[in-house]
Amino acid sequence: MVKQVELVRGDMRFPALMCGDGEPVLLLHGFPDCHQNWAPQLHALAAAGYCAVAPAMRGYAPSCLALDGDYSLRAAAEDICGFAAQLGGAVHLVGHDWGAAVGYLAAARSPELFSSLTALAIPPIKRLPKAVLRVPEQLLLSAYMEFFQLPLVPEWTLRRDNLSGIEWLWRRWSPGWDGGEALANARRTLAQPGVLTAALNWYRHLPRFWTPAHKEARRWMARSIEVPTLVMLGRKDGCMSPRLLEHTVNERDFLAGVQVETVADAGHFLHLERPERINSLLLSHLAASPPLR
Repeated sequence: MVKQVELVRGDMRFPALMCGDGEPVLLLHGFPDCHQNWAPQLHALAAAGYCAVAPAMRGYAPSCLALDGDYSLRAAAEDICGFAAQLGGAVHLVGHDWGAAVGYLAAARSPELFSSLTALAIPPIKRLPKAVLRVPEQLLLSAYMEFFQLPLVPEWTLRRDNLSGIEWLWRRWSPGWDGGEALANARRTLAQPGVLTAALNWYRHLPRFWTPAHKEARRWMARSIEVPTLVMLGRKDGCMSPRLLEHTVNERDFLAGVQVETVADAGHFLHLERPERINSLLLSHLAASPPLR
C-alpha cells in the first residue's frame, strides 16, 4: 500500500510516497517529471522487501519552494543526504534525470549514507562536461538547457496551451511513446503555483560558477563514487545520447564497481517505458549491494 508522507528540511516540507518495509530506497525524479511517477518502482520494491520512498525534489511542490531561492545542485544534494540520514543511512539511492545528477553528487559527498547508487538517463557526471564536446549531437540535444536559463520566456513557452511545451519535451525525449497518465501527473505538478519557475531555476543556477555552492558541487563531482553503481540509458533517448557512455564511464571513478546497461526500445523516461526491465535490473543491483552498517 502506498502512503503519502512528508520529509522535512528546515522550513521546507517535501511531499513523498512511501511503500513497503525493509531497507530504504530513495527515488529521485527529474524534469519535467514528478515523484508520483515512481509508482511502478514503488510497488516492485515493496514486493521485494524494501521500503521505497519517492519525495518531491526541491521546488516541485508549493510546500518545498526554496524561500531563499537556492536551487543549486549543492542544496539539492544536501536535501538528499538529509533525507538519507533521517531514514537511518544505508539507503539505496535511485535517480532519474536531475535526480540522477543529484544522486551522483550525494553519493560522492556522503558515501557513508548510501548502500548503492542507480542512475537513470544521465551518464556519470564527473567526465560529462568534456564528453559533451566529443559527442557533437549532444550539443544540439542540450540546447534546451541554455534556453531554460533565460528569464520569463521559458515559463511563457512551456505554459501556453495548457503546458503543451511539457508534452513536446516528453515526446521528443522518448520518441514514439505516449506518456499517458504519467505525463498528466507531470503537467499537474508543474501547474502548481511557483513550481514551474522553481523547476527552471535548477537550470538557471548552473552557470553561476562564481558562487560557493557551485564550487562545492564541483568538488564533490570530482570525487570517485565509493558505492556500487548501476547506470542505465535508453537507446532511443532524445535528451542524452547513449554515445556519452563511451566517454564518461571509467571504472577508476567507481571504487565499488560500476555496471552499465543500455535499454532497447526506451527513451529518456525508460523507467516508465520499460518498467519490468528496469525493475529487474534495479532489484538485481540492490540485492548485490547489501547495506553496510
